[in-house]
Amino acid sequence: MGFLISLALSWKWPGWAARLFGWAAPVLTAVAAAGAIVTLIYRQGETIGKTKAAVQAEKAHAKTIEVARADERQAQATVDAIGKRVAAADDKTDILVRTKIREMHNALDAKPGPLAGDPRSAAPFDADSMRDHLNALVVDANRSADAADAER
Repeated sequence: MGFLISLALSWKWPGWAARLFGWAAPVLTAVAAAGAIVTLIYRQGETIGKTKAAVQAEKAHAKTIEVARADERQAQATVDAIGKRVAAADDKTDILVRTKIREMHNALDAKPGPLAGDPRSAAPFDADSMRDHLNALVVDANRSADAADAER
């Protein structure tokens, strides 16, 4: 290979070829340098563009997470508020049920017992009024339960 290069350099070129080579060598060198510069700029721009896109994607992701966290906090606050209302309704229902049960027990305890000395004899007992009173308590409890269901 070295022989071919030395042969080409030692050979006498015609005048037009020497002039062409005199112009072509610097032009080709300038074109090659310009190509290298363009390639370098393109690669730097591509790298910068990738970095910029990654930063933008990271910012968008952070914003999405921030919105999701805000939604999560709002949902938790709503759940807490619902929980408090349900607990309050449960407390009211418990109080109402205990009150109605106590009233029923009091009504049954108010029933006259047997006469003294004769365990088989019963004092006069108005079963109809007792039934009416217990039915009224049940109706009242049902109405209260329906009102509590309507609030939910």
